[in-house]
Amino acid sequence: MKETEKEFRISNIFYYLLIGRRLIIVFAAIGLIVGIILSGISYLRGEISKEYRISSSIAIIAQTSSGTYASTRNDPDPEDVRLAQEITDSAIYVLKSERTLKAAMKYANLNGVTMKDIQSNLKLSQYNETQIIEMTLDWRSSAEGVRILEAINAVSGEILLETLKIGNVSVVNSPTSKYIIGGKVNASTWVLCALFGIAGAILLCVLKMLIFPLLTNVDDFQTSYGIKVLSPIKFDKRFNDVVPFASDDSKAKKDIISLAHILANDMEHEGCKRLMITSTIRGEGRTVLTANLAQQLAAMGKKTLMVDCDFSNPSLSSMFDGQIPYENTLNAVYYGKADDTDAVTHITGCLDLLPVILSDEKIVINEDSMNIIDKIAQSYDYVLFDCAPVGMDAEIISFKKITDTALFVARFDYAELDLIERALTRIKGSGIGVIGCAVNSVKSFKDTLSEAQKISLFFRGSKKRIQKPKKSKQAKSKDKKSDKRDKKDKKNKA
Repeated sequence: MKETEKEFRISNIFYYLLIGRRLIIVFAAIGLIVGIILSGISYLRGEISKEYRISSSIAIIAQTSSGTYASTRNDPDPEDVRLAQEITDSAIYVLKSERTLKAAMKYANLNGVTMKDIQSNLKLSQYNETQIIEMTLDWRSSAEGVRILEAINAVSGEILLETLKIGNVSVVNSPTSKYIIGGKVNASTWVLCALFGIAGAILLCVLKMLIFPLLTNVDDFQTSYGIKVLSPIKFDKRFNDVVPFASDDSKAKKDIISLAHILANDMEHEGCKRLMITSTIRGEGRTVLTANLAQQLAAMGKKTLMVDCDFSNPSLSSMFDGQIPYENTLNAVYYGKADDTDAVTHITGCLDLLPVILSDEKIVINEDSMNIIDKIAQSYDYVLFDCAPVGMDAEIISFKKITDTALFVARFDYAELDLIERALTRIKGSGIGVIGCAVNSVKSFKDTLSEAQKISLFFRGSKKRIQKPKKSKQAKSKDKKSDKRDKKDKKNKA
């Protein structure tokens, strides 16, 4: 067997995201809920702290201590404006310095306020590279915050002249306060948390693809394991619901017919008549495929027998209408309570079934059971053994004594590639040849995308409303006549 090559394509990532859409939706919903909770907490904190945002703006003027401009004129010229813009950065540093804030606190006569509180909540920024400075202060009290900014505006001109030897301030917008609703966290937190949730789900999907890769490309089966894919069977939602045989309008039916002809040709070429059908794990559509494949071989005029060899969990017999009596099962033959000719159930045309049922008298895979099945299978052109998954039950390798080759069933986007490799290694290690593989429920990217579009945010599908059938005109006229008769009868009785 070739060493498994794990190739990951961009299309694989998108495919894993599509099949993980429910996880993404759930994580997005969780993120949204967390965002709403955080906003609620922030709102409550804002209600408790009563935080306000006080804003003001001032303009830096290139004046000297004598009151004239740097150009020694009474009115500013363009050179004075340029100089004011250049010293704005220095002015911001001075305005937020300890000297300015101490002077402002003394000017406003503030008690219980520290300089660090003002520094941590005060923000100064230059407006569009001009000489204007915007000031914002987040403060617990509206009146006190306004007093602080007014004090800074009042003392800043004198301090600028003392420190920079040039500069004064002119108030553009007087300090005004605004209550911050719900603190600093708003509805944008909802979106941010939802995006974090989506990112987390996407990361999990990618990790799943890297750690537990699934079969998402039919060609990978042949390139990785060196086993020919006889026929990919298209995904059909109705295929597993309509048992035992797919309807003629099923998309999977055409692929099964093609698989039956390819399989018949290959088996005839290799001189094989008995086929063991197995898979990696349960749920890969092995039993349904066995029934439909046997039907198509029988339709070719070949006398075909289906044998339910999944003794611990037989399901092939339950697919057919009616309950099969115990005396007409392999169980009864195995325990000597019936003859082998009584155990075969005729299905249709050239198709027969050797059923197994769940009972207290379980069949054991041993030489006795193998001999019984081998004897019954002698008169058939093709015998299909529906066996348990080889990845879960190593005992089925015992069927090597009565089988010629094996057909491996793999369900698209279901079993892990590593588990498939182990199952195939187990089959080949037993000496049973693998004639090929049938990849079941193959979905195209378009199929998966169309499925994703039908998924609602919280529930898939909706209940159909029961509509009352509309009455015809004749029925309505009959109802009216019956009503009139009832009224007449009531009058006569009265």
